[in-house]
Amino acid sequence: MPERILWPHLLLGALLCLLLLPPALPAKEGPTPGCTSQGWPHEKSDLPVDPDIRFGTLDNGLRYLIRENREPRKRVALYLNVQAGSLQETNEERGLAHYLEHMLFNGSTHYPPGTLIKYFQSIGMDFGADTNAHTAYDETVYTLTLPAADEKTLAEGLTVLADFARGALLLESEVDRERGVIFSEKRSRDTAAARVRKARLAFDFAGTIVAERDPIGIEATLQQADSARLRAFYDKWYRPDNMIVVMVGDMDPRLAEGLLRQHFAPLTRAKARPVCPQYGEPAAAGLRLHYLAEPELGHTEVSLSTVRALPAGPDTLARETERLHQDLAMILLNNRLQQLEREAGSPISGSMVYSGPFLPQFRYTLLGARTEAARWHKGLQLLTGVLEQALREGFTEAELTRGKKEILAMLEEEAQSAGGRDSRELAMELVQALNNGEVPLAPAGKKAIFAPLTRQSTLAEVNRALHELWPREPRTVSVAGTAMPAQSAAQARARIQAVYTGALSAQARPWHKMAARAFPYLAYRQEPIRPTGQQSDSATQVQTLTFGGGVVAHLKKTDFQPNQVLLNLHFGQGLAGETPPGAAMLAPGLINESGTGAMSREQLQEVLAGTSLSLDFAVAAESFSFRGSCLSSELERMLQVLHARLHDPGFRPEAFARVREQLEQMYAGLASSVEGVQRLAGDHFLSGGSRAFATPAWQEVARITLPQLEAWLRPAFAHAPLEINIVGDIDLKETKRLLGRYFGEERRTAATALPARKTPAFPAGQSRRFTAAAASDKAYLTLAWKTDDFWNIQRTRGLNLLASILEDRLRVKIREELGSTYSPQVFSLPGKIDPGFGLLESRMIVAPAQAEKLAQVVRDETARLARNGVSAEAFKRAQAPTLTAIREQMRSNSYWLHAVLSLSSRHPEQLEWPKHIVQEFEAMQAADVNRLAAQYLGPEQAATVLVVPASSL
Repeated sequence: MPERILWPHLLLGALLCLLLLPPALPAKEGPTPGCTSQGWPHEKSDLPVDPDIRFGTLDNGLRYLIRENREPRKRVALYLNVQAGSLQETNEERGLAHYLEHMLFNGSTHYPPGTLIKYFQSIGMDFGADTNAHTAYDETVYTLTLPAADEKTLAEGLTVLADFARGALLLESEVDRERGVIFSEKRSRDTAAARVRKARLAFDFAGTIVAERDPIGIEATLQQADSARLRAFYDKWYRPDNMIVVMVGDMDPRLAEGLLRQHFAPLTRAKARPVCPQYGEPAAAGLRLHYLAEPELGHTEVSLSTVRALPAGPDTLARETERLHQDLAMILLNNRLQQLEREAGSPISGSMVYSGPFLPQFRYTLLGARTEAARWHKGLQLLTGVLEQALREGFTEAELTRGKKEILAMLEEEAQSAGGRDSRELAMELVQALNNGEVPLAPAGKKAIFAPLTRQSTLAEVNRALHELWPREPRTVSVAGTAMPAQSAAQARARIQAVYTGALSAQARPWHKMAARAFPYLAYRQEPIRPTGQQSDSATQVQTLTFGGGVVAHLKKTDFQPNQVLLNLHFGQGLAGETPPGAAMLAPGLINESGTGAMSREQLQEVLAGTSLSLDFAVAAESFSFRGSCLSSELERMLQVLHARLHDPGFRPEAFARVREQLEQMYAGLASSVEGVQRLAGDHFLSGGSRAFATPAWQEVARITLPQLEAWLRPAFAHAPLEINIVGDIDLKETKRLLGRYFGEERRTAATALPARKTPAFPAGQSRRFTAAAASDKAYLTLAWKTDDFWNIQRTRGLNLLASILEDRLRVKIREELGSTYSPQVFSLPGKIDPGFGLLESRMIVAPAQAEKLAQVVRDETARLARNGVSAEAFKRAQAPTLTAIREQMRSNSYWLHAVLSLSSRHPEQLEWPKHIVQEFEAMQAADVNRLAAQYLGPEQAATVLVVPASSL
């Protein structure tokens, strides 16, 4: 399903009141430019700010906020928010904001070049996961997630942030070396989907500098970038009064504030004065037609969009109420589109609805869908028709009732789960709210304000909001992708206009909402069946229940995420018993899109509106599974829905047709990119065709029929033994009762052994070169070594560390020294169903002309590691971040559900693994990893795959 972004500003906002520290004092160096924000959004608002936030402003103008938050335990998220990005660049500076972001990791006052990442690793932080940065249109944000909250660690983290703020060295030699990395990142992000997205955005925002300021920049500027140019941008915009430090975590706020003042109060601004950007104005009227031929996309995208300037002003209750009505209007429009999308013969196979602020200056509203090239006109007619019908006739009270339920459910979920929010996510929400000029609100306070407003919203207000969002002009009609390949751009635009104009003048069919129905699956046993066996493990606090009829349940009560529950149900053989080949590609979409036998997916969603419940079917390596999440109060409804979907699965022809069409489009896109050809051909070569590692060919998938899928799946749904796992904030006694009520009367047959599998053949020492029908100037390089299967856990853990060590070596050699790739990655992939088979893989995007040379560099580095081993110091730098991640992971419901409980009825050893995981990783030595490197990474054992674009031949 395509990602949908709905109700964006309320998700970034929040509420409740607090007496604040005095307003920002003027900086001593002179008046602040008018384009840098001052003060705080809540100072000009009637919305109550989150009372748990501590705000402050230093004499130099730097603002900060501090918020205590317990998850993850003993960790602190430090974010430096520089309120400048690509929009602050001049024509001659396009790309410098992003280039500068890279450079701040390459030398600063306290950390000479090459030392910062080693320092992070030494204290247990992982580059990428725990320290990172991004550059956007109006912000550059640096992120650190500290492994502890003691005074020393906080002080060291703040030293790094203060260095980012005003301590950049910007050495010329480092600038030159980083240039290749910048171009490699630009190359790696050049995909068909990205080209379509950027082209549409530039067209929609024509007349504004957004259209000219893609954050990655332009080649001419990147080639000419030097220390002086970067320093000029740095001095203009990296000013204390243009920065906000955000600290969120499991810390003492008073200690944190004192240290922050100590490190940031001495910072001063340079003499350089920024020139405030002129944003420009989007088109005010007219129909605008956009066409982009992009054959590599694999499908066609049609869309309607409009951009409007937002009037400047504070974030107030009145403004948020107006936005609430707009959000309701878009949710209702989305619900209509979803119903039409799922109808038999629908011309669209995926859709997107979005409306929200794009920067504080603009509102961007978009209605889009995927379609086949031959049916783009029908897709555009459908989009236009559903919008025009809503504009002409309005929505109905029944639709509004469902929309209100959906918003109220979001508010309720946020309020109930607030105590388990991740500090990193919360810190980023605060950054985004402040950069959009929005008041940070507490979830409980947000619910207190917006729940009544939602209930009070009227149909007239929502219909009026739809008209405000969708004026007839200005409007852009866009067709991009595989449609009309033989026509010129002018001919294509003329055709688009004719189709759109015809759709506008056509009489919209009356809206017929799919008939709602009550949930028909409520005839359950009143008295629960008691389990026939029960065991408790005092070390892990896992309870195991056995019911007659082939049902086992594992329960673990946690306090990691208040009021939240994760659940899964495993049964059958999954991919290991796949028949016919390729069926696993179609099965998840078919089951998820079909709803149940008695209820379509749309009817099921209607019934579940007002809940936060989610439940999806998947095909795993050795089982089928349903995976779900809900609030603690919704657990009984979750089990009802799970029971219904297991015992009455849907196999709807229209769902099968839709999923097949989506997959056909996906395969077309894969064949047109180097990444996709690696997935289709490269993985097949490296894994000897193993279904656990390789994607089947489209020809195999295309041959599969709906009856074949049903014949494969139905027996497992009906007869295979069940394993139910529930983790989270649960009442154990009540959960046992519910399991006994809904699953205590199963009559399942004995489990069938997994079919015997041979160890796949690995092409040691061999190389393959594949070609992708791609125009982008990039190659995909993969080197792989055969390792082993998953089930020796000490070996699997050691291979994970070995992968981290090799990845760090390649980062230093290929990224830092050679500047030849953006992000070399190394994975350990032990097999679960292929005996004695696993892979350790190194993957990277590179310039085609450098690919063979870099392949040899990887071979040489790996051979050196296998021959000489890793030093104790380098081993510790890999071990420390791993231990930090493990300690954090063990306080997550996801870890206990997926890594420990899932399929533990088949693999009981998994229940023992968490008892000693920390001690085993702590006890590991460099010699343990060196033995694995010597065993698996010999130079003659490597296999190589290179995928190059046809344009490079």
